[in-house]
Amino acid sequence: MSKFLGLDIGEKRIGVAISEDHLATGYGVIQNDDLARVISEIGRILRAEKIEKIIVGIPKNKDTVQADKIHKFALELTKNLNVEIIYVDETLSSREAERRLKGLNLNPRTEKYRGKIDKLAAQLLLEQFLREKI
Repeated sequence: MSKFLGLDIGEKRIGVAISEDHLATGYGVIQNDDLARVISEIGRILRAEKIEKIIVGIPKNKDTVQADKIHKFALELTKNLNVEIIYVDETLSSREAERRLKGLNLNPRTEKYRGKIDKLAAQLLLEQFLREKI
């Protein structure tokens, strides 16, 4: 069974999720403050979890500044970690994560829960990829 790493790449944080046996689980959050350190951390996760491919969320309208940043970041991952990147539409994944947290009576706008949004958004986009793949 293939294992995938899902990444929801944001300006400040990167949400991380892992799939195993068609089940996506939130894994954590990486501070997006230093490219070399972030690539090293993702490489560590790839090795530790024996990940085969990375699923990266990108806005459906790929002609945006954010989409360009995400694409450049993914190219650095490919170059440095020799791993295949698969893009999925991330439109509304963060909004859906916020909606789910609100449903649990948690305030997604507080600093305490922002990382949870990123991790859940990564899980949601990985779930979307798995559904489309089956």
